[in-house]
Amino acid sequence: MNVSNRLKRFFKLRFAILYPFGVLAVIFAESSERSMNVGIVFIIAGLLVRSWANGYAIKLEKLTTSGPYAFVRHPLYLGTMLLLAGFILMLKLYWIGPVFFVMFVIAYTRTMKKEERMLEDKFQHSYLDYKKKVPAFLPAIFPYRKGDKWRFSFKRWYKSQEYKLIIWMVFLAIAFHMKDELLVEREKIDAKIVVWLIIAFLLGSADLIVEFIKKRKRKAGA
Repeated sequence: MNVSNRLKRFFKLRFAILYPFGVLAVIFAESSERSMNVGIVFIIAGLLVRSWANGYAIKLEKLTTSGPYAFVRHPLYLGTMLLLAGFILMLKLYWIGPVFFVMFVIAYTRTMKKEERMLEDKFQHSYLDYKKKVPAFLPAIFPYRKGDKWRFSFKRWYKSQEYKLIIWMVFLAIAFHMKDELLVEREKIDAKIVVWLIIAFLLGSADLIVEFIKKRKRKAGA
């Protein structure tokens, strides 16, 4: 991603909301064992929903109605909302957290409407029927049975780079836990803390190494 694209990404409304939330979370948030456990349940649920969706999603090539798309039109955004809720609960951001959550939902609603207009233009009556019968955000009880169906693909999942999100979500969860252990509760560094720090370091390093190898391959093939 070049500098111009990075700047455009930064100034998108949802990222303009997310970055200040992240800064406030780092500075002011605290967690407890109970809040960590509750938050992690939501975070895992969000990652699972997003991974499930990315294994089926074929963007703009076909109308995706398989997997989670048979129950909800925007499972990726649903997964993201679960992630955000998980961090709000984990970090006990009970006052400012809901404000950011509402702002994030509003931002994603704008994005969803824009994407739906594109899908309506491309798939017309097929999408209008799908849109009429499948909720945008809260999953339906019964799946949508029309349209082409295909199986989950690990290749699609890998190409979506969802594994990067998983790596960094785990990294952040460990980082916030270590912040609470070392800076808030003033616990001494023991074997458990060392193990968590090593895991966080290895996860972050693994992602950076993979990106470095990809860039080398792209340069070699250019």
